[in-house]
Amino acid sequence: MLESPLTNVKGIGPKRAELFSQLGVCSVRDLLFRLPRDYLDYTKATPVVELVNGQNAAVQVRIDGATRFFRTKGITILSAPAQDETGKITLKWFNQPYRSSQLQIGEIVYACGRVIRKNGVSLINPSLSQALPGIVPVYPTVKGVNQRAWRDSILAALESVWDKIPEPLPRTLLERFSLVPLAVALRHAHFPFSREALELARRRLDFENTLLYFIIVELQKAERLRLNGFSFDTTGVLERFTAELSFSLTKAQMRVVDEIAEDMRKPVPMNRLLQGDVGSGKTAIAMYALCVAAANGKQGALLAPTEILAEQHAQNLTEIFGETVVLLKGSMKKAQRDAVLKRIADGSALFVIGTHALFSEDVRFYDLGCIVTDEQHRFGVRQRAAMLEKGTRPDMLVMSATPIPRTLALILYGDLDISVIDELPPGRKPVKTSVIRAGKREDMYRYIAEQAKEGVQSYVVCPAIEESDTIECPSVDAIYTELKKKLPETRIGKLHGQMKEAEKARVMHAFRAGETDVLVTTTVIEVGVHVPSACIMVIEGAERFGLSQLHQLRGRVGRSAKQAYCFLLYGVESEQENERMLTMTQTNDGFEIAQKDLLLRGPGDFIGTRQHGDDSAGLLSNTMDVKLLEEASRAAKEILQQGGEESARLIEIASERYGSMLGDIAMN
Repeated sequence: MLESPLTNVKGIGPKRAELFSQLGVCSVRDLLFRLPRDYLDYTKATPVVELVNGQNAAVQVRIDGATRFFRTKGITILSAPAQDETGKITLKWFNQPYRSSQLQIGEIVYACGRVIRKNGVSLINPSLSQALPGIVPVYPTVKGVNQRAWRDSILAALESVWDKIPEPLPRTLLERFSLVPLAVALRHAHFPFSREALELARRRLDFENTLLYFIIVELQKAERLRLNGFSFDTTGVLERFTAELSFSLTKAQMRVVDEIAEDMRKPVPMNRLLQGDVGSGKTAIAMYALCVAAANGKQGALLAPTEILAEQHAQNLTEIFGETVVLLKGSMKKAQRDAVLKRIADGSALFVIGTHALFSEDVRFYDLGCIVTDEQHRFGVRQRAAMLEKGTRPDMLVMSATPIPRTLALILYGDLDISVIDELPPGRKPVKTSVIRAGKREDMYRYIAEQAKEGVQSYVVCPAIEESDTIECPSVDAIYTELKKKLPETRIGKLHGQMKEAEKARVMHAFRAGETDVLVTTTVIEVGVHVPSACIMVIEGAERFGLSQLHQLRGRVGRSAKQAYCFLLYGVESEQENERMLTMTQTNDGFEIAQKDLLLRGPGDFIGTRQHGDDSAGLLSNTMDVKLLEEASRAAKEILQQGGEESARLIEIASERYGSMLGDIAMN
């Protein structure tokens, strides 16, 4: 029944089934396991005076007057005045003119929507009802299938297969870890009657998915240890490598170099995760691993997530290794690309730097011996597996500047050995971080203009590219326009991901060359960009970034002996937001910040990071805690050790769910 087509579900015809298929939802199973991406808690009403900007809330109000229509930028806006005992509010709908017929002056209703505090208080696209809706699931959007259609379809699917949902976990595991049955978990994950029921449901689904994932991880690690790789000779490589550097490696870097050298000497393929805080010198370690490969006549590939970063790596390596370095990127012209592909194929290119372009089928290596992925969370597991297939069991080093507490890393990256660079290069000063209140914003930008006259460059990071009528947050376009007007003598540039690669390269070149004083940008500069003369980082709308991402952005400055500064501006005042910003002002330790982020948000984002770029990512939700991860990891090891029918069945289920994502695993 679970594998039956969607058209077997009451209310789902061929047209709606086709729309669902655009999201990869083709069967009843797909539909039931496509869990809500979020939940709106409308279990209680909030007085108008207590509504918080940007949050979703339910209010009980009286409709006070007639509706009004107006159009702007091609959007029809319908508004209606309302109020409760504490204040007035405007109910506002975009492109929903039919709402007008649902409103009666004097009627008292519950309105549920997102709060905007700008020129008064508004509730955006609110739903209206006579009773509180409770906890409302929110599903992925697809044109033609609104939230009500999602809920109706899932409810009908649940009712059609309720007594036919198989239980994959043994009774012993359910009892040992106090897990509700799968059927109950699915119903309460979609339609929870309370927050407690939702937590139990998500915990059950999280445990099952994590357990099956860890089973595959353990099988993969066992398979890797059985493989034969290339045993590299590292004699003299370190001495020749360090002689080419303009700086000395730190003790932490030397320790990691020793770990990598030991790995590469073994006849088993290296599979190592290198963690290091921003600016700790991971790139130098990557260069060493590539040098070992080159010294043994093999090619090394360095994968970078952006063309800006790939160009930076290629430039650094070319300064040392000359014409043996090539760069492959998606924006290349055909003649350039063909010339690079030829050198990769004939082996004259020993150092191959590239973006996702390296995954292309026409990229054929002569003898690939080592792969390094920079900012590993930008590449999916399947993508890394595709690179491994381009060589004969090459060594793999994955690097991350997103610190993960070691205990959690050991669980999540069970198939990888882990190295940590826990020391910054000498001479680096901690970045001084401050929260800038609205009243001091003008003074801050005047200070930046004054610093520009002294040759100090600044980044201004915004969470959005353009302004939006429905989302209140700083945008690159708006801030760029504002600063051009207010700071006429300051040279200001603009950078974001929607620009063409050639234009992005031009803007970054101008900034690196000191031809631009202030760069207004999105998080496109978050990863690896190295401009030592940039000493000021401004983050507008800081509440829209996680702590670890704020720390990554801050890491773009403080890359020289000069004192660097980070200014945080945020528009949502709350106890948690104040605590988050306080953390940023109190420490520059990325691992400490990650630990705080873990406590505030849970480790689900780390799981998401682990699976970035893979469709199966949705199976691992954002509600897991470290204890659950530890329990599932331990249970997976025990299941494989015990063997037997239950173990074989769980391995089979795990292979169906994750096997294709992690590569073919020998199950015998």
